[in-house]
Amino acid sequence: MINTFYKASDVKEILTFLTSHNENTGILAGGTDINRLNSQSSYKSVIDISEAGLQEIKRTESGIEIGACVTFQQALESKFIPSYLGKALRYAGSRTLRNMATIGGNAALQRSDSYLLPVLIAAKARLITTDLSEDGTIIEENVPIREYIEHRNMFQHTLIVRICLNKPERFVASERFCKSIQAPPSIVIGFGADYSEQKKVLNNLRIVIGTAFYGIYRLQKVEEAVAHGVIQTAEELEKAVVGETKAVSDYTGSEAYKKYLAGTAAAHFFIECQTAAGRF
Repeated sequence: MINTFYKASDVKEILTFLTSHNENTGILAGGTDINRLNSQSSYKSVIDISEAGLQEIKRTESGIEIGACVTFQQALESKFIPSYLGKALRYAGSRTLRNMATIGGNAALQRSDSYLLPVLIAAKARLITTDLSEDGTIIEENVPIREYIEHRNMFQHTLIVRICLNKPERFVASERFCKSIQAPPSIVIGFGADYSEQKKVLNNLRIVIGTAFYGIYRLQKVEEAVAHGVIQTAEELEKAVVGETKAVSDYTGSEAYKKYLAGTAAAHFFIECQTAAGRF
């Protein structure tokens, strides 16, 4: 039950509130998680950050920066958003949901059915997080999104303020497999790579899977096998992805079906990436 509700007007107010209410405190941006039916989020204190100045999308020298409170719909209407992110944003099929859900909120929640995390990790996105020093100074940190996911406890009391896409030439793709656009997904996959024309190989490969029970995770053994030339064809990649994907059977599909989806999608993206690079 919420006992304390506060509406912040800037980042320092948010951080001050989080510091003084660091137990059982929730952040409200679009409210799609806190306010949804059967939500698992239960807080005594909540701070609304929707009017704290975190809704800007801008191009920088290194790429694109997206404010944490930019909604899915605002991002879709921006000329700066890359097509791969636009596709992921449209996985939220309801315009009402897109008008509420925020990009920073979707990343911070780290749900296994996240619309955006697989593609953001595949894109090697970075997060600008903030915290307060002991003397009250705002500290900003530029964090790889994979590090934010892998070390979640380290960032428990920090605030995401911007999402940075600084790899404009990178191939990035994703797919969300579900029975209908409103249904929970069987599996979500993100795929990202750079292509070395000199070595004729994929570099910095990221294959990211989202499944119920196992959450969001990377297929690091597969990535390493590609990097070392052990895997060189789409068929080899498909087999390796099927072997490494973790899933459980439930009402969205069997374990074998989810592994099959992951494998075929990865193989398709592998060919698409090489084709885009001009290899085929």
